[in-house]
Amino acid sequence: MAVENGTNSFMPSRFLSKFESDISPLMALLANEENYILNENPISESFIEFWKKNGIPLPTFIKTNELSNISADNIIPWGWSQVIVAKFAKQLNTDKQPPIFFEGNDYRNFFSRQTSLQLCVELCKRKLPAFVSIPTLPQTISSYSDVHTLFSHHPDGIVLKTLWSSSGRGLTFIRNNKQLQNAGNWINAQLKKHGSLIIEPIYNKVQDASLQFNITKSGDYEFLGLNYFDADQQGHFNKEYFHIPEQIIEQLPSNDAWINQTANFIIESMQTLKLHKNYFGPIGIDVMFIKSETGDIKFYPLVEANLRCNMGLINLHLKKRIAAKTSGTWQIDQFKEGEAPAFYDAQTTKHPLIIKNGKITKGFFPLTPFENNTRFAAWGIVY
Repeated sequence: MAVENGTNSFMPSRFLSKFESDISPLMALLANEENYILNENPISESFIEFWKKNGIPLPTFIKTNELSNISADNIIPWGWSQVIVAKFAKQLNTDKQPPIFFEGNDYRNFFSRQTSLQLCVELCKRKLPAFVSIPTLPQTISSYSDVHTLFSHHPDGIVLKTLWSSSGRGLTFIRNNKQLQNAGNWINAQLKKHGSLIIEPIYNKVQDASLQFNITKSGDYEFLGLNYFDADQQGHFNKEYFHIPEQIIEQLPSNDAWINQTANFIIESMQTLKLHKNYFGPIGIDVMFIKSETGDIKFYPLVEANLRCNMGLINLHLKKRIAAKTSGTWQIDQFKEGEAPAFYDAQTTKHPLIIKNGKITKGFFPLTPFENNTRFAAWGIVY
């Protein structure tokens, strides 16, 4: 929202602030024990001790006011904004840290869904594998009448996306005339605020997934891997898989050539748009497996590009600590005040953690602390 507003500050709601403070220890999964994790809330000793006794050391958690006591080469935020640049200006080396272009105006469009749309347009110019398909290019609309017109062409419904937002926010799904009527005020308000919306059909989704990429400081592009996850009907994150979900595994081609070919085409598209000129770091591409009108399963390779850390990146790093050929998931739950410790105790008793050769082979494990004041917590299980 700070990027959208063009300001050096943004005050989220209490709900989002609590979510951020409770869930931010997830960043530890992207780090090693030589790193430091900035976290304003104290991290419980029980959480640190859990991982220590299981032979998996965590990075050191510090508060922002402790930065002056350490020597840091880089600051790596969950996502870049001018708020981050302003907050850590003294620590940032502008020759090495992105994004320098926050001084101008182009950054707003760069971090908007327009970049995803441009990537999709570029990707359509490539000869994609037979298993891969972009049925309809998303469109940019600027009037309420455009919404009516496109809705009439898509009987399964449409999804409207604001230019700025992420993590399933800024989306409105319209599946029938009543929902279209109810969304009228929201549509007009967003058009007035942003000038336009992005619209695309609602597809018959079989499985959510993500492709993970990284742009290095030198401008090289890396494909990191494919993740499978679940999202609810409104596009909000539900859980990540350590394995290939049953509902899709039998539908996949016999080898992974299609994944690598598609990833290479996405990299070509990113290079064409010269993303490396304005950014380096992780990029998560949300994708979907969808059922076509003929009943075939197709891979929709570019729903949205997220130029930041994301849950799929967390999953890739977490899977390095999970034993091969095991099944499991991790997710984020919401608790009433005082409920989280009881849940934690019950799960650790029912599903004790087993680690062999430094890898989790079975059981429940916390990914964030479970304290009396915890409202949001992340946890995983291998079975």
